[in-house]
Amino acid sequence: MKKESNRLLNLVKFIARIYFKTFHDFKVEGLENIPKEGALLIASNHLSNADPPAIGAFAGLIRDSRFVAKKELFAIPLLGWFFRHCNYIPVDRGRQIGDFGALKEVVSALERQESVIMFPEGTRSKTGQPQKPKSGIGFLVYKTGVPVLPVRIQGTFGWPWVRKIRIKFGTVIHLQREENIEPKMQYKQFANKIMEAINSINI
Repeated sequence: MKKESNRLLNLVKFIARIYFKTFHDFKVEGLENIPKEGALLIASNHLSNADPPAIGAFAGLIRDSRFVAKKELFAIPLLGWFFRHCNYIPVDRGRQIGDFGALKEVVSALERQESVIMFPEGTRSKTGQPQKPKSGIGFLVYKTGVPVLPVRIQGTFGWPWVRKIRIKFGTVIHLQREENIEPKMQYKQFANKIMEAINSINI
C-alpha cells in the first residue's frame, strides 16, 4: 500500500476510534488474538454500516487489513474514491459462490501474506439475527488454506441510534480439506463452520 494511502487510512481509523469511544459505550476484546503477520482472513457477522469501520479501526491497532465491500459503494463519489485509494476490493453480492474477479483478488492478497476482512453473510442482517453465510469465504479457505479469525460484533443493529457496542475477536481456526468430499460441498461446510465460530463467541 502506498504511503499516501497508509496515512489516509491511519487518519480514518484514528477518527473512527475516537468516534466510537466518545459517542458509544464501546468495548473491544481479543486484539491479542490477531496474528501480526502472515495471510489471514478476519470474518465477522454483519449488523450495520458501523461494522466495517469499527472492526477495521481497532484491528488496525495490530495490523492493516483490506476490506471486501459491495461494489455499489464504489459508485458513491467520495466514498468510492476512499475505497479505491485504500485498495478495498469490490464484490458483486448477487452470486452464491461469489464474484470470481473479487475472489481472485482476495486470493492474490492472501498470497502476498496480507490480512483481509470479510462478512460471510454477504450483507447486513435486516433483523439483527444471524444469517446463513455465502460460500465465497469457504471457497477462499479451500483454495488458500489460510487461517481464519472469527469476530463477533454486538449492538450495532439500528446504528447510529444505539449506545452499547461490543466487539470480540475469537481465536484463529484452521480448516482442513477432506479429499473424499466434493469441493463445492466443502465450500459450504467451511463457510458454515466459520459462521458457527463467529456466533459461538460469547460477548
